Amino acid sequence: MNRNAYDKFSRRSLVIAGALFCVSVSAAAQAEFPSQPIRFVVPFAAGGALDYVARTLGAEITKQAKIQVIVENRPGASGIIAAENVKSSPADGYSVLITNMESHVNNLGLFKSLPYDPVRDFQPVGLIASAAAILVGNGRVPAQTFSEVISYARSEKGGVTFGTWGNGTYSHIAIASLARIDKFEVVTVPYKGETPVVQDLLGGNLSFAMASVLVAKAQVEKGVMRAYAVNGDERLALMPSVPTFKELGYTDPVLTMRPWFAAYAPAGTPKPVVEKINGLLRSALRAPDVAKSLSEKGFNPIGSSPAEHQRELNVQIQTFTKVMREIGIQPD
Repeated sequence: MNRNAYDKFSRRSLVIAGALFCVSVSAAAQAEFPSQPIRFVVPFAAGGALDYVARTLGAEITKQAKIQVIVENRPGASGIIAAENVKSSPADGYSVLITNMESHVNNLGLFKSLPYDPVRDFQPVGLIASAAAILVGNGRVPAQTFSEVISYARSEKGGVTFGTWGNGTYSHIAIASLARIDKFEVVTVPYKGETPVVQDLLGGNLSFAMASVLVAKAQVEKGVMRAYAVNGDERLALMPSVPTFKELGYTDPVLTMRPWFAAYAPAGTPKPVVEKINGLLRSALRAPDVAKSLSEKGFNPIGSSPAEHQRELNVQIQTFTKVMREIGIQPD
């Protein structure tokens, strides 16, 4: 072998060796995952339904996997702040967005442009759970039944006040759908999550809102809040006297469904790492104490695969964009 050929061979060997080293290091890192704390980034304030689910699962994963899970609340901007934070994080599995439909479905119909693409910039980890949302009113509102809510709303000059978890959130779309169907004026007041909505509702600054079972049940039992209707196909075992919108004659896809919570990693996160995160979440959801705790708070634990959630996400993006146009929500 002449000198030039030898030099070329040596350089090629070094390149191949370097590539093999990088692959082996990457494979080793994936095999060891998780070896440091995992961040669960939540796009709403502490104390709400999504925060409760994230903290419950995080605590169980910490217990089972002996790895710390840190829940980080980044509320505001319809989930954009939290989503952008995770999108910009290293694709190594240590930053996971625990979110609901707003950031990955509704925002596409709410904004003309987003600093992220829900499909291109994220890797679905899996569906976590679905949650019931209840139409509630403060105890000072004279309406005792759902039909009286509609009559009261129609009688309010200038519009009846409904608190929402933020513009474009499930609560906003549900309330707008109800107002369109029953022909009453509504003044929607956006907040950064569910907790501040309920605080103002109890304070008498709002008439109605959509609330989770986690927040509503105790207040309804105290008599300071009334529950009128719940979404989904069937009544809640925890609040069996509350009729479903479906029972009340509604077929609207927003009012008759239950919104979901899901986990996402940054795009490019290695498949073995995504599968490990999915496994950690599924294992936590199967824990008897966790399953019982979530069910008692009105959540339905699911735990789907990444592929299953990707298919569902694609369908719901099309469905909700259409519904938002029909109720008059135009992208800004």
